[in-house]
Amino acid sequence: MQLLKLILYFNSFVWFLIPIRQFRTRFFYFFLVLAFFDPAVILLHQFLILRSLDVYLIGTVILIYTALIDFPTRTKLFIMLSFACISLVVVVYSLFDTIVIQITIHLIILIIFLRILVIYFSENRKILWFHLILTGYEFSILLKFFVYYTRIDIGVEYYYATTALQILIGIFFIFINEKNSPALKI
Repeated sequence: MQLLKLILYFNSFVWFLIPIRQFRTRFFYFFLVLAFFDPAVILLHQFLILRSLDVYLIGTVILIYTALIDFPTRTKLFIMLSFACISLVVVVYSLFDTIVIQITIHLIILIIFLRILVIYFSENRKILWFHLILTGYEFSILLKFFVYYTRIDIGVEYYYATTALQILIGIFFIFINEKNSPALKI
């Protein structure tokens, strides 16, 4: 249990540093929301006795707004408010697990990041490591939620492996942003 808390706190610390490096980039708000995910879940779960999945759902709804980078503000607000209303109905009436909404939102975010990667590649004939790692990170989040939802019995080892991967990705984002990212020429 101590090791688990240590890993959780270290992961939170690493992700809390990322918005500093991403300041004044178009992904700043995305990383800022991610930086507050774990601390918010810990605090709201401890003090307000909220289910951690519900807190993650709130954060994920906010996250989609920040991920819709090249979309008009009205469209971003419409999508975010639509997911907020759906989430509220699901949480209040417990129609199904909130994980389905989170999987859907993260799938949309993954598609948005893949779109950014493809557009950059089509314009420059190279792939930024930043875009590639960001897409990989979002895929790992999507996979983590899918494993949780399907209740595949992988156990604690899977949690440690994915958290270690997220810490490494976080360290990458501390040093590399979209503006100074090395490129893969293809």
